[in-house]
Amino acid sequence: MDRYYKKKYKSSVVNYKNYRKYYSGTRKMGKTKNFLKRLLGQILICIVIVSTIIILKSIDSPITKETSSLIKKVLYTQYDYKNGVDKVLKYTSKIKDFTIKNIPVFEENSSSFEFVKPLDGVIISSYGENYDLLTDRIHFQRGIDIQGINTNIVKSIDDGIVELIGESESLGKFIKINHGENIFSIYSNLKDIFVKEKQKVLKGERLGNIGNINSSFLHFELWINDETVDPQDYIDYSDMSI
Repeated sequence: MDRYYKKKYKSSVVNYKNYRKYYSGTRKMGKTKNFLKRLLGQILICIVIVSTIIILKSIDSPITKETSSLIKKVLYTQYDYKNGVDKVLKYTSKIKDFTIKNIPVFEENSSSFEFVKPLDGVIISSYGENYDLLTDRIHFQRGIDIQGINTNIVKSIDDGIVELIGESESLGKFIKINHGENIFSIYSNLKDIFVKEKQKVLKGERLGNIGNINSSFLHFELWINDETVDPQDYIDYSDMSI
């Protein structure tokens, strides 16, 4: 009987040692898996944060500056990384609304507008700063000057209503058309005018002419949200500009 219990005891000791080895190995494997999961999660979080920083650098606004400051705080502080990412995503979600409200020209330029040329011809003076040989000065051109080729007919770039017809020292005879959504077009330096105030006009409809195409030109301006914009960003003259 003593031999039986001694044998049984030795067997129990061996089984216990084997169990400890197995249990210890299982715990180590569990810790390794948990570590790899945490590491993978942190790598993914870093990718999200770096991508966010790249986007923020391309947008200069109060909300993006606030978000950048938050990211710096998160990166240089001990924190619960899940909560940190939630905060970053919360602030970046505001950026979409901000950019839509404050940078409408980019979206409109890329998709909404399909204007036709006000005059078939070549651009002889572009939008922005221009050097005037006569006055020897640099001045800001609020529109473009177009010299007609084979035609002197000026057309409406889009549907609209003739809001104003007039004549001034700087513009000569001109027409102002309201296209809605705070978009206006101005056609000046005209010789003859074919439309009247309050008249509805269609895209491509004849508005007037500039007279002799060899000695005259059309001065055209495009206004969006109460500011002048470069018409060439909205009307393709790339095949006819000089």
